[in-house]
Amino acid sequence: MALHTTDKLSFKSRLRAHCLALIQQRIDTATAAMAQAQESANSEDKSSAGDKYETGRAMSHIERDNFAYQLSVAIDDRNQFLGIDCERLYDKADNGAVVWSGELFYFIATGLGVLSFEGMKVVALSPKAPLSAALRGKAKGESFTLNGKTILITEIF
Repeated sequence: MALHTTDKLSFKSRLRAHCLALIQQRIDTATAAMAQAQESANSEDKSSAGDKYETGRAMSHIERDNFAYQLSVAIDDRNQFLGIDCERLYDKADNGAVVWSGELFYFIATGLGVLSFEGMKVVALSPKAPLSAALRGKAKGESFTLNGKTILITEIF
Protein backbone atom coordinates (compact mmCIF):
# COMPACT_ATOMS: atom_id res chain seq x y z
CA MET A 1 0.00 0.00 0.00
CA ALA A 2 1.73 3.13 -1.19
CA LEU A 3 0.37 6.36 0.23
CA HIS A 4 1.73 9.83 -0.36
CA THR A 5 2.56 12.06 2.61
CA THR A 6 -0.68 14.04 2.34
CA ASP A 7 -2.69 10.81 2.11
CA LYS A 8 -0.99 9.44 5.22
CA LEU A 9 -1.66 12.58 7.22
CA SER A 10 -5.26 12.71 6.00
CA PHE A 11 -5.79 9.04 6.92
CA LYS A 12 -4.38 9.63 10.41
CA SER A 13 -6.49 12.73 10.88
CA ARG A 14 -9.68 10.88 9.94
CA LEU A 15 -8.69 7.90 12.12
CA ARG A 16 -7.96 10.21 15.05
CA ALA A 17 -11.38 11.88 14.66
CA HIS A 18 -13.05 8.45 14.45
CA CYS A 19 -11.34 7.28 17.66
CA LEU A 20 -12.23 10.50 19.47
CA ALA A 21 -15.86 10.06 18.43
CA LEU A 22 -15.86 6.49 19.81
CA ILE A 23 -14.33 7.65 23.09
CA GLN A 24 -16.89 10.48 23.32
CA GLN A 25 -19.65 7.95 22.70
CA ARG A 26 -18.35 5.89 25.66
CA ILE A 27 -18.32 9.05 27.80
CA ASP A 28 -21.87 9.97 26.78
CA THR A 29 -23.17 6.43 27.36
CA ALA A 30 -21.57 6.17 30.81
CA THR A 31 -22.84 9.63 31.79
CA ALA A 32 -26.42 8.80 30.76
CA ALA A 33 -26.33 5.38 32.44
CA MET A 34 -24.92 6.89 35.63
CA ALA A 35 -27.68 9.51 35.72
CA GLN A 36 -30.32 6.84 35.08
CA ALA A 37 -28.97 4.67 37.91
CA GLN A 38 -28.98 7.67 40.27
CA GLU A 39 -32.54 8.52 39.26
CA SER A 40 -33.52 4.91 39.90
CA ALA A 41 -31.95 5.04 43.36
CA ASN A 42 -33.70 8.31 44.16
CA SER A 43 -37.11 7.10 42.98
CA GLU A 44 -37.02 3.71 44.69
CA ASP A 45 -40.34 3.48 46.56
CA LYS A 46 -40.18 2.82 50.25
CA SER A 47 -42.16 -0.33 50.83
CA SER A 48 -43.38 -2.01 53.96
CA ALA A 49 -40.56 -4.47 53.44
CA GLY A 50 -37.73 -2.10 54.39
CA ASP A 51 -34.99 -4.56 53.42
CA LYS A 52 -36.28 -4.72 49.85
CA TYR A 53 -36.19 -0.92 49.62
CA GLU A 54 -32.67 -0.70 51.00
CA THR A 55 -31.44 -3.53 48.73
CA GLY A 56 -32.91 -1.83 45.66
CA ARG A 57 -31.29 1.50 46.57
CA ALA A 58 -27.95 -0.19 47.28
CA MET A 59 -28.04 -1.99 43.93
CA SER A 60 -28.77 1.29 42.15
CA HIS A 61 -25.87 2.96 43.94
CA ILE A 62 -23.52 0.12 43.00
CA GLU A 63 -24.67 0.38 39.39
CA ARG A 64 -24.13 4.16 39.46
CA ASP A 65 -20.64 3.68 40.91
CA ASN A 66 -19.79 1.16 38.15
CA PHE A 67 -20.86 3.65 35.48
CA ALA A 68 -18.94 6.42 37.25
CA TYR A 69 -15.82 4.26 37.04
CA GLN A 70 -16.44 3.61 33.33
CA LEU A 71 -16.86 7.35 32.82
CA SER A 72 -13.63 8.08 34.66
CA VAL A 73 -11.72 5.54 32.55
CA ALA A 74 -13.18 6.95 29.31
CA ILE A 75 -12.25 10.52 30.30
CA ASP A 76 -8.72 9.39 31.21
CA ASP A 77 -8.47 7.58 27.84
CA ARG A 78 -9.60 10.71 26.01
CA ASN A 79 -7.13 12.92 27.88
CA GLN A 80 -4.26 10.51 27.26
CA PHE A 81 -5.25 10.22 23.59
CA LEU A 82 -5.37 14.01 23.17
CA GLY A 83 -1.80 14.18 24.49
CA ILE A 84 -0.45 11.97 21.68
CA ASP A 85 0.91 13.62 18.55
CA CYS A 86 -1.05 12.02 15.72
CA GLU A 87 -0.37 14.87 13.30
CA ARG A 88 3.13 13.91 12.26
CA LEU A 89 4.63 11.06 10.30
CA TYR A 90 6.80 8.46 11.97
CA ASP A 91 9.52 6.24 10.52
CA LYS A 92 9.50 3.99 13.59
CA ALA A 93 6.58 2.67 15.59
CA ASP A 94 5.81 4.91 18.53
CA ASN A 95 2.85 6.58 20.24
CA GLY A 96 0.79 8.24 17.50
CA ALA A 97 2.08 6.03 14.69
CA VAL A 98 0.06 3.92 12.30
CA VAL A 99 1.70 0.60 11.43
CA TRP A 100 0.57 -1.34 8.33
CA SER A 101 1.24 -5.08 8.17
CA GLY A 102 -0.34 -5.76 4.79
CA GLU A 103 -3.43 -7.13 6.55
CA LEU A 104 -4.15 -4.82 9.45
CA PHE A 105 -3.43 -1.30 10.56
CA TYR A 106 -2.17 -0.85 14.11
CA PHE A 107 -2.77 2.59 15.60
CA ILE A 108 -0.71 3.17 18.74
CA ALA A 109 -2.78 5.78 20.50
CA THR A 110 -5.79 4.48 22.42
CA GLY A 111 -7.06 1.08 23.52
CA LEU A 112 -10.27 0.67 21.55
CA GLY A 113 -9.54 -2.78 20.14
CA VAL A 114 -10.36 -3.86 16.60
CA LEU A 115 -12.24 -1.20 14.64
CA SER A 116 -13.79 -1.10 11.23
CA PHE A 117 -12.63 2.16 9.68
CA GLU A 118 -13.37 3.14 6.10
CA GLY A 119 -13.74 -0.51 5.14
CA MET A 120 -10.43 -1.51 6.77
CA LYS A 121 -9.57 -3.23 10.02
CA VAL A 122 -7.62 -1.12 12.48
CA VAL A 123 -6.36 -2.32 15.85
CA ALA A 124 -6.39 0.73 18.12
CA LEU A 125 -3.79 -0.01 20.78
CA SER A 126 -3.14 1.68 24.08
CA PRO A 127 0.45 2.91 24.30
CA LYS A 128 0.66 0.77 27.46
CA ALA A 129 -0.45 -2.45 25.72
CA PRO A 130 2.07 -5.30 25.38
CA LEU A 131 1.66 -5.25 21.59
CA SER A 132 2.52 -1.54 21.54
CA ALA A 133 5.69 -2.37 23.46
CA ALA A 134 6.51 -5.11 20.92
CA LEU A 135 6.02 -2.65 18.04
CA ARG A 136 7.77 0.35 19.57
CA GLY A 137 10.99 1.24 17.81
CA LYS A 138 10.37 -1.11 14.87
CA ALA A 139 10.81 0.28 11.35
CA LYS A 140 9.40 -0.55 7.94
CA GLY A 141 10.78 -3.93 6.81
CA GLU A 142 11.16 -5.27 10.35
CA SER A 143 8.86 -7.85 11.86
CA PHE A 144 7.19 -8.63 15.16
CA THR A 145 5.55 -11.72 16.61
CA LEU A 146 1.88 -11.89 17.53
CA ASN A 147 0.32 -15.11 18.82
CA GLY A 148 3.24 -17.14 17.47
CA LYS A 149 2.93 -15.60 14.00
CA THR A 150 5.69 -13.42 12.53
CA ILE A 151 4.26 -10.27 10.95
CA LEU A 152 6.22 -8.02 8.58
CA ILE A 153 5.80 -4.25 8.89
CA THR A 154 5.21 -2.90 5.39
CA GLU A 155 4.56 0.75 6.26
CA ILE A 156 4.74 3.13 9.21
CA PHE A 157 3.43 6.65 9.31
